[in-house]
Amino acid sequence: MRITKKLLGELSSTIAIAAAILAFSPVTAGASGPGTASSNLTNVSSGYVADSTGNAEATSNAEFTVTPGALTLNQVPNIVLENTSVKSIASGNAELTVTNNAPTAGTAYDGNNTGTLNVTDYRGNSAGWSLTVGLGPFTSGKSTVTEAALTLDQTTGTLDNTATAVPSSIKLTQSTVANGWISNPQLLWNAAAGTGQGSNTATTAPTSNLQITKQSDIAAGTYDATLYWALQNAPAATTPAS
Repeated sequence: MRITKKLLGELSSTIAIAAAILAFSPVTAGASGPGTASSNLTNVSSGYVADSTGNAEATSNAEFTVTPGALTLNQVPNIVLENTSVKSIASGNAELTVTNNAPTAGTAYDGNNTGTLNVTDYRGNSAGWSLTVGLGPFTSGKSTVTEAALTLDQTTGTLDNTATAVPSSIKLTQSTVANGWISNPQLLWNAAAGTGQGSNTATTAPTSNLQITKQSDIAAGTYDATLYWALQNAPAATTPAS
């Protein structure tokens, strides 16, 4: 009985060893392919055979890697409005149209004088993004404009993904600034998930304007306000329709 068990055990071991050898041995010269992870053309000396029984078949790999980039805010516009007079503001509401002029004062340095707004998204995750902007108070020395609203309209330029929504037309009122930033910015541009990839450009439209409410104590001077732009790496939350 013990001899039989011993012989059976040795036979099982021999079969296991033979199977292992076959699994890791190169395919024979008569194989037609394609290869496997352990038996393939890199370790077969005679190659695969094509004959009357069938083709010689092989597989190989083609591969490349796409590396991610960044979501960036590249250009924001200065907004310079036409001149007006003390009489115009002191005697009634005034509306000032946007111009192509460059600012002569102010403490913000990121704006361009071509009206260009540009966001690029090369992250490669199709997560979407949102851009907000807020308007600080118009001041000239110690003088302030008590009530004004800036209408920002955009002319859409290049959108690499044509499914990306165009910028909104918004009206910005003067807001307070706390800790170096605006208190209530508005959503200007929202790229939903699956959109916004590539380069996205818009330009300040000539219909943009500033409405100033009648202010009898307005002082002469050059009034400047800061625009606060913020790009977020996700779309703005939307309120479900009721």
